Amino acid sequence: MLVQYDPALIALSLAVAIIGSYTGLHMVERMVLLSGVVRKSILAASAVAIGVSIWSMHFIGMLALKLPVTINYDILTTLISALVSILMTGAGLALISYGRVTTIKLAAAGVAMGGGISTMHYVGMSAVRANCSIAYTPWLVIASVMIGVLASTLALYLASRDKKRWQVVCAAIVMGLAMAGMHYVAMGAATFVPLEYLVSVAEPILDPSTLAIIVALTTFFILGFAILSVLPDGQKRQTASSLDHSILNPGLADATAQGNQAGTGQEHAAHINSDVKIPVDLNNKTLFLDADTVAAIQADGRYTKIFTNEQSYFCAFSISELESLLDSGKFLRVHRSHIVNLEAIESFERKNENGAVLLRSMAHRVVPVSRGNVTRLQAVLAG
Repeated sequence: MLVQYDPALIALSLAVAIIGSYTGLHMVERMVLLSGVVRKSILAASAVAIGVSIWSMHFIGMLALKLPVTINYDILTTLISALVSILMTGAGLALISYGRVTTIKLAAAGVAMGGGISTMHYVGMSAVRANCSIAYTPWLVIASVMIGVLASTLALYLASRDKKRWQVVCAAIVMGLAMAGMHYVAMGAATFVPLEYLVSVAEPILDPSTLAIIVALTTFFILGFAILSVLPDGQKRQTASSLDHSILNPGLADATAQGNQAGTGQEHAAHINSDVKIPVDLNNKTLFLDADTVAAIQADGRYTKIFTNEQSYFCAFSISELESLLDSGKFLRVHRSHIVNLEAIESFERKNENGAVLLRSMAHRVVPVSRGNVTRLQAVLAG
């Protein structure tokens, strides 16, 4: 049976896949800043956003299919395929959302999500109602499943790593292309064979192009709402960023006066670095952490992630602002995006010209050391 595809709907399905991938990576990235009920809520929202976008890409791709017979879809089976996508995506995200991301956990999460995507596709294919049967080429079916698993594993791996915004965009493009590739390889595995005896198939209420646009717009709305749900409150960020540094350092005013009276920069600096309190956000509350409890600090755009031994937090101050306030004898900036508490370092490893430190903190274990800071760190640790 002659099979054709609508190029415009193929492009639309690819756009949905890429935008959905970006939403998913962004939300998983933000989950490390949350805990408790809020973290679980964002995890559920992430599963819905990614699962719906993957299903939408699949369904729009199916609507792009043109056969010389009327095609309709069983509503219940189609909805079940969407539910499978959401549940299996949620299982994959849950595996990498708690504790350290090990190779085994990453592989299990990739299998769960990729297997869910593949299951969703073939359950969705069973929803086709037309005067034809569908036969599959086994090796192409296996290839499509492998693409889904590998693409999901890659996406979860990238989501668990430290990255810049352009890297997230590039990862989303790669992930979207891989997901669309999985779908169309799976479609290539399908052969549509005309039935000997024709059955009555109702004409669709909406033509495929109109239905695809409705599905895409609904998906974009869901993804937009999902992204907004994980963005930190702008007013909170502005308020936290505009806090006077005396809030971070209660002794700053006294230190300034004493520094002026003594006329020595060293005494002034010593007072500035004492009793530092770092404001962080957790579950819509602002906490003030003692600097000594901080194991590491990581840049997150214009803001930072603060890691203690048990927890990670969002901080509205930049890494440079925090560096200027912390005691340089206790904290060292080992990378442009990382500061470590020297007392939290468990070991140091040289990797060619760069390096890495292993922290005792369970919230953030491995911190990269840039080439220019390797010698400096080694000297500090040796001293």
